[in-house]
Amino acid sequence: MPAMARPLVFALLLTLTVSARVTPAAADDAERARVVHVLDRMAFGGSPGDVDRVLAVGVERWVKRQLDPDAIAGADYEREVAAWAPSVFLDLDGIVRKYRPDYKPNEPNAVRERRDRNRGVVTRELRDSVLHRAVFSPRRFEEVMVNFWRNHFSIDQSKDELVWMAPNFERDVLRKHAFGKFERLLLASARHPAMLTYLDNVLSQRPLSEQEQRLVERYGGRDNVPRVVAALGRERGLNENYARELMELHTLGVDRRYRQIDVTELSRVLTGWSARLSEGGGSGFNFRPDVHDDGKKWMFGTRLRGDGEDQGVAVIRGLARHKLTAEFISRKLCVYLVSDTPGDALVDRVARVFRKTKGDLPKVYAAIVTSPEFRAEAARGAKFKTPFEFAVSALRATGAEIDDAAEIHRRLEKMGQPIYRCLDPDGYADTAEAWLDPGVLVHRWAFAWDLAHNDLKGVRRPDAAVGSPDSATLTPLRARVTRDDTRASVAAAEDDGGLAAGLALLLGSPEFQRQ
Repeated sequence: MPAMARPLVFALLLTLTVSARVTPAAADDAERARVVHVLDRMAFGGSPGDVDRVLAVGVERWVKRQLDPDAIAGADYEREVAAWAPSVFLDLDGIVRKYRPDYKPNEPNAVRERRDRNRGVVTRELRDSVLHRAVFSPRRFEEVMVNFWRNHFSIDQSKDELVWMAPNFERDVLRKHAFGKFERLLLASARHPAMLTYLDNVLSQRPLSEQEQRLVERYGGRDNVPRVVAALGRERGLNENYARELMELHTLGVDRRYRQIDVTELSRVLTGWSARLSEGGGSGFNFRPDVHDDGKKWMFGTRLRGDGEDQGVAVIRGLARHKLTAEFISRKLCVYLVSDTPGDALVDRVARVFRKTKGDLPKVYAAIVTSPEFRAEAARGAKFKTPFEFAVSALRATGAEIDDAAEIHRRLEKMGQPIYRCLDPDGYADTAEAWLDPGVLVHRWAFAWDLAHNDLKGVRRPDAAVGSPDSATLTPLRARVTRDDTRASVAAAEDDGGLAAGLALLLGSPEFQRQ
């Protein structure tokens, strides 16, 4: 396509995408259309030949299999990932021993340089593994749901010591529990150093007692202060960040029958919930009785029983089992898998399953993906892809191979969704309005153009993708097109720039932006 034509065509697609909601037309084969929809929502879209493979297995059987990822052979693929991303398979002690030398006074420059270099290695291996698994893992629905929980329990790997903690958070919290019980997932996140550090709970300590305060004041200004008094004199106080987000983002939802006093009391419950990283071992969750508030506490008008770490565990379990938590999580899952505005009837049914099964997540997922609302034609194309979903689906649709993901990550940052780099604890938005900024959408079409023309550094698009007008890549993409103006734009692009230009327009089309 001539240099001047490319921005004009992309400008047309920008107008179409922003102004119109696309509903895929009924395919000649209704079952094929249904498979496309299922792949869109449960596999980040299909790769060449996927529709036929699912049809051969049977869509119901395929869905059932994906709901039980442990039954899907994936060991060979995981060994492949482990060969180039070993840090994402280690426990915290292993990560610290291999990559993070302890900080010591007057340490040699070589030690500091090694630690700084390893920060980049660990960061790259985590984000590369997230992307690679989303594109290539045979456990398709597992990747879709781990992505949901990665956003629900959002952390920013670039903050403080999270660079070393985030890979294990991915492994031992998200991947270990995404197909288990919600209560275990919530408690695993609450006891993981990554979450406690990210939301500053490691800084939260009980205030000094009157006696301790007098002791600190007695030694104030002296040169030789006893070590125990010096420790008391360091700044103390509650930090409510994690307690607030635990209720607001992770369980009950925003402004759902709790008051500020409940946030304060929960932060008191969680004092002492801290983290430890040490080259000598023992890295992980660390409960510190010396800074825990062991006074009487009340939440939701009820006196809390117990004390210490056990009291915190009991409160978190109670939040996981709360009726409002079932409603909040169920609605959020329905938004993710069905539409931005799921009906109350669907949400209520799913919440009942959540409560009845005590948060058995595979059964909750099954209640959604086997529901009439999920299968309805109105659900097809109802969701606008996030940048991550778009990039992964484009790579899958073209059968692309990834030799180096650095450029993909750079593009995701331009699109507004870098992996493990969300700046806010509420995670990335999952509704269309958050991603329809024309200035950001331009980067999607640049990604589509470069991928189609093999100009995306580190990525190889197979020649067969544009080998003929009815290739295994172009045929399913053409079948998605429902608008005459999109067809005309694709035809014009192919006339000017060949099949690669047509592929670029199909990947950048309004229809492909939706799922």
